[in-house]
Formats: sequence, structure tokens, C-alpha cells
Amino acid sequence: MKRSLRVGRIVFHPSTLAVLSGVCGAIIGFLINLASGGRSAQVIWIALSFAILVSLSITAWQVYAQEKTGQQWMTMLQEMVFQTYFLTVLADKPEISQIAQQRLGQVLKTLSGDQQVSMLKFFSHNGLPATYIGDALQGSTALVGADLQKMELPGINLEGANLSRVNLSLANLSEANLSATMLHRADLSGANLSRSRLTSTDLRGVDFRGANLTGADLSDSYLGMEKADRSAFRAPGGTVLRQELRANLSNALLPDAKLRASILIGADLSGANLRSADLAYANLSGANLQGADLTEANLTAAAGIGANLREADLTGATLTWATLDEADLRTARVTEEQLQTLSSDKHMKRSS
Repeated sequence: MKRSLRVGRIVFHPSTLAVLSGVCGAIIGFLINLASGGRSAQVIWIALSFAILVSLSITAWQVYAQEKTGQQWMTMLQEMVFQTYFLTVLADKPEISQIAQQRLGQVLKTLSGDQQVSMLKFFSHNGLPATYIGDALQGSTALVGADLQKMELPGINLEGANLSRVNLSLANLSEANLSATMLHRADLSGANLSRSRLTSTDLRGVDFRGANLTGADLSDSYLGMEKADRSAFRAPGGTVLRQELRANLSNALLPDAKLRASILIGADLSGANLRSADLAYANLSGANLQGADLTEANLTAAAGIGANLREADLTGATLTWATLDEADLRTARVTEEQLQTLSSDKHMKRSS
């Protein structure tokens, strides 16, 4: 009886099932190739791909159904993903890759938060492209507070996901889709977000210090307080309040970035590179732009009430219809011609 039970475990072990499905695929491919006189290499690849995908599906089911051996199934699942990916690369057929991504998406949506993090680390550490994950993690709520420091995930699609308090410091997220995500108080310091999409994103309290946002699109996003409440900037004694809502972009790289109509009230942009950035209609009230490079930036109709622009370089910047009431432009590089295009400059501070 024990021997029979033991044999059953071996037969239904995911490794055994994977081997069996691979062997079946190979036999099918061989028979088709033999029948066609050796002219069906493409069919063989398709047969083998489906065999591995079957293994992936079986493993996924076992991961979902048998939580008590979660680590074992997770390891096996990663092996299946690895095999499937390289098989689709060898087959060089878009239709096979698409099927594989669909299967993988179904798998990832059944995983717990820890397992999703484990899968992302697996992709990063093994050099697998994050684009292969497709939209499997779109809208995910399982990554809140996850530690994804230094992850290599360029091109990943996390649209609509909840990434609050996630640690993505020094991560590579170039060309990633982070639109409509919740990144409240996330750590993205030193991260590579060049050419990434962060439109309509909650970026309040995010740490972007030293991050590379070259060419990134942050239009219509929240990077500060929703309202320009002067009492929220400083208490009577000069103490800064509500720091948790102010994004920190000090010394960040934002050349050619799009911040059109974004809320940057009270945000820290000191020393940031904003050359040729689009800040039209953005709200920069109370923001710290001291020493920022705003050369050739577009600040059309932007609101900078009470903003700190000391030592900022506004050479060639467009200030048409911008509002700089109570703003501090002492030692800033800006011409009188530029200031004459402002909508309002009441009580603006200028060097004598």
C-alpha cells in the first residue's frame, strides 16, 4: 500500500508531469516531421511549445491547489516559466509568445503577494524581460510595501496597481507603464524611470531623490498636496508640515519630462534638472525649486504662488500667463522680458 502511494506521488509530481508532457510533445513533433518527409520544423516547435505550456498550466493548478508545499510549487513554476520563455525565443514565433504570455498571466493572477514578488525577482535575477509578464500584474493589489530594490524590470506593465510604500530604489523601470498606479510614499530614489509613463498617478510622498526621469510622462499626476493651503507649508514657527504628502524630487533628472497639469504643491524640486520640461498648467505653489535648472522649460499658465526659485536657471523658459505671486526669485537667472509675460507677480521677491 505504501509502495503504491509512493509511486502515485512520483507519477503526479510536477517534475514528472513536465517531463512527460515534454516527451509527448517531442514524440508528436517527431511523428509529424516523419510523415511530412522532414519538412515541418515549425510544427515541431509549436508542438513542443504547447507541451511546455501544458506543464505550466498543470504546475499553476498545483500551486493554487496545494498551499502546504507552496515553495516547492513556486520553484517548479519558475522552472516552467524559464523553459517556456526560452522555447518561445527559439521558436521565434509571435503567436507562440502570445499564448505563453496569456498562460503566464493566468498563473500570476492566482499567486499571493509574496509569490508575485518572488516571480518578479525571478525575472529580474535571471535576465528575463519583464515585458514577457504582459498585463498579468495590471491592477495588482498584492505588491503593497514589497521590497523590489534594484530590480531589473524595464518595460513592465503595472498600470492601475497599488504600489504604496513599495521599495523600488535603484530599480530599472525604464519605459515602464505605471499610469494610474498608487505609489503613495513609495521609495524610487535613484531609480531609472526614463521614458516611463506615470500619467494620472498618485505620487504623493514619493522619494524620487536622484531618480532618472528623463523623457518620462508625469502629466496629470499628484506629487504634492491637492490644495494650496499656505498653512500646510509652514507653521508659525517655520516648521514644515505634512511632509508625507510632498514628493521629493531633489536632484532628480527630469529633462524633456512631461509634467503638464500635474499637482506639485509643496514638492521638493531643489537642484532638479528640468531642462526643456513641460510644466504648462502645473501647480507649483509652495514648491522648492531652489537651484533647479529650468532652461527652456515650458511654464505656460503654471501656478508658482509662494514657490522658492532662488538660484534657479530660467534661461529661455516660457513664463506666459504664469502666476508667481509671493514667489522668491532672488538670484534666479531670469530676464525682465520673461517676467513681463506673467499673469501676476504680486509681492514677488527679486534681487535689487
